[in-house]
Amino acid sequence: MEERKIISEHYAHLLQRAAVRHADILKRMRYLSKLTKPSFDAKVHAWHDEVFSSIICTDCGNCCRNYGPRFRETDIKLMCKASGRNPLEFKKRYLVPDSDGVGYELRELPCPLQNEDNTCSEYEHRTLSCQEFPHTEGRNIQKKLVGLALDSLYCPAAYLICEKIMAEY
Repeated sequence: MEERKIISEHYAHLLQRAAVRHADILKRMRYLSKLTKPSFDAKVHAWHDEVFSSIICTDCGNCCRNYGPRFRETDIKLMCKASGRNPLEFKKRYLVPDSDGVGYELRELPCPLQNEDNTCSEYEHRTLSCQEFPHTEGRNIQKKLVGLALDSLYCPAAYLICEKIMAEY
């Protein structure tokens, strides 16, 4: 059996920098999340595109190994229908109710859907939280910057986007 692909050295270095700078990033993101900056989403969307033009998620896979998605009932139904799994058995085997009581989270990490090469066995039907991670393509991003600061601990791209936000603001 092939060994699980390890995170690239460059991405590991970025995550180390994110951890060292986390308190500053979190403080700055909290402050910025309370403001209203014109065209903020558009700038972050552009930075997202710029950063992801050079980040290859399957060279990292850290989010799947150490963070894991939130599963909504809709996610579970769609994923299980596409893969022929029984939703109740899937929940029983892999999930526990999340702390908010509105969905589910993984019973244990790494994500059981992560393949050895850091791809996802359910990529075409992955959860909404996986599709949106690191949450830099949506709307009202400025109000969600604390979440982005937390994502930066797991995702080199999120860290680089945080750096761009802090350099601009």
